[in-house]
Amino acid sequence: MTPRTRAATLTLLSLAALVPLGGLGAVGAGASTHAGARTTTVKAVETDFHIALSTTSFSPGRYTFVARNKGQTTHALEITGPGLKNATTATINPGQSATLTVTFKKGTYDVFCPLPGHKALGMNVNLVVRVRARAPQPLMGATTTAVPGG
Repeated sequence: MTPRTRAATLTLLSLAALVPLGGLGAVGAGASTHAGARTTTVKAVETDFHIALSTTSFSPGRYTFVARNKGQTTHALEITGPGLKNATTATINPGQSATLTVTFKKGTYDVFCPLPGHKALGMNVNLVVRVRARAPQPLMGATTTAVPGG
């Protein structure tokens, strides 16, 4: 290996180390990356006549709902709320799945089966998207002191 070839190889190896793990498919459970934005996967199990979500805590951001029909009749999944238009899957046959990707803002959303009568029979979940508060951080260079009795 010539010095020039060795330098090129080391440069390529160095660049490979800088590739984010998300680009290689090694991301946290339930999350993936798309164009720098984090997408959280939520399982939505539909039965006759109920919807069970894999999470109940939502903050603003991008979510992909994986709707799986474990019932005996045809279902679908629709989400309505702030900023959403036409957020619905195609009809999902028993044993089949469909995905729906939405971006939530702060507010109240309705997740339901849009087939006639299914929502009224219990296929309806209301959820609230909240902005999570961050713990206060001390200013750089600031120190904190415990005050007795304070």
